[in-house]
Amino acid sequence: MERTRISEVLPYLPQEVRERVEKAALGDWLDVEEIRLRANAPLTLGVWGESCFLTPSGGITNHENDAYRVTQEAVQSAFAAICENSVYARLDEIRQGFLTLKGGHRVGICGKAAAEEGKIKTFREVSSLNFRIAHEVIGIADGIMDSIVQGSRVYNTIIISPPQTGKTTLLRDVTRQISNRGFKTGVADDRGELGAMYRGVPQNDLGAQTDIIDNAPKAEAILMLLRTMSPKVIISDEISCQKDAQAIALAHGTGVAVVATTHGSDIDEVRNRNILKPLFADKVFEKAILLRRDFSTLDSVTYTKAVDL
Repeated sequence: MERTRISEVLPYLPQEVRERVEKAALGDWLDVEEIRLRANAPLTLGVWGESCFLTPSGGITNHENDAYRVTQEAVQSAFAAICENSVYARLDEIRQGFLTLKGGHRVGICGKAAAEEGKIKTFREVSSLNFRIAHEVIGIADGIMDSIVQGSRVYNTIIISPPQTGKTTLLRDVTRQISNRGFKTGVADDRGELGAMYRGVPQNDLGAQTDIIDNAPKAEAILMLLRTMSPKVIISDEISCQKDAQAIALAHGTGVAVVATTHGSDIDEVRNRNILKPLFADKVFEKAILLRRDFSTLDSVTYTKAVDL
């Protein structure tokens, strides 16, 4: 069952923007993934991995000249709303470039940054906001769970897909199902996309026996989970650097199962990537799940395939 909760995002939008999004996005035919507000630029929706503009009447267009343009005042109003009128209270999140809303929705932030010692301290001026609508699909992993879990064993698994094909959504449900099968599960959620913590409470269902470290460097979170929570399984979204790979190798070496994701089009491409080569050379991963999303169909079907490594 999919929980697509665009109505939870609408109250954060200025009225003139909200009215147009409501007209365009609330029909069953439209699966909205993103709402982008850019100052003095067209109001944009992300749908099935593609972008389209909204007209002043709430219609859909691909022509910039026909699009409704968002004002700078509207961007500032939306920013104040997502900060609940207290930028200071949410500075730690803002420094990461995004805020998490109740319900698991995330808002990416761009603009003129104020930096200190080479790190972003805050944003002096906000020029664009990207509302990413949470899509939690309970049961989407049903077809592959028998490949990942057999009896009392969880296989070390890597999920491979191009961007925007649903691998985080799939990993979220894999986590939930592993946890609910009785395995203590630790999640290194550096981008906050799996659990979507809001004031200490996960907004997404990651299972009954899951512990989450949110908004921390992935490698450090993995090591902390190993030291403190005695997990049977470690979950990591997106292996992106050598430290991540080394932490996963360490987890594997302690006998903890690992399920992780990475961008890629096929196994050979991923296997030959410098960061991942040592993991494949040491046969850390036993299974690969390949995702493909068919954007040529109206309902944007996602296909999965399990492969033994």
